[in-house]
Amino acid sequence: MRENIGVARTKNALKAALLSLLHEKELREITITQITSAAGYARGSFYFHYQYKEELLDELIDDTIRGFTTSFKEPYERRRHEFNLMNISYPTVTIFEYIHKNASAFRLFFTRSNMGFQEKLAQAIQAIYIQDMELLFPAIPEHINRDIITHHHVYLLLSFIAFWIKSNFKYSPQYMTEQMLEIAKLNSVSHKNKPLET
Repeated sequence: MRENIGVARTKNALKAALLSLLHEKELREITITQITSAAGYARGSFYFHYQYKEELLDELIDDTIRGFTTSFKEPYERRRHEFNLMNISYPTVTIFEYIHKNASAFRLFFTRSNMGFQEKLAQAIQAIYIQDMELLFPAIPEHINRDIITHHHVYLLLSFIAFWIKSNFKYSPQYMTEQMLEIAKLNSVSHKNKPLET
């Protein structure tokens, strides 16, 4: 069930306020009054939607990951029958555009290891890879362990993102996307051309 516009606006303001405050101090140092004051709402508005500030943070993290997974699936979700990794290009792949648009959140979550964000993001990416293994990695030989290759690709992508954030978004989303696709295509070709073991 979708939230009405007013509820969504209030929640988004509270989450934006919390995100801003988290760049300045730890969660334990932030009060509900500080959050609502920064958001421009009364304390009652907070307690109408949440019990604790930790609940607000959890929702902020979940929203950020949900947006990421939606962007990740965008190139193939509605065109599975014609999807081919070798044929996709920058305009179709939007995960780096999404990260750049939400740079404040990703910068925070990748520099604060105590929030559990990276673990949750890794789990979300892993779930996608497991569900869509044959679609995303069609050239992997049968003798390659699926659990191992999934773990490899999950942390390859996470390290790609972490590098970009650590560089303070030195490269454009388009450049990062093109580099990621070239590496993915290179891996796909190498798997396909690798001779079978005897």
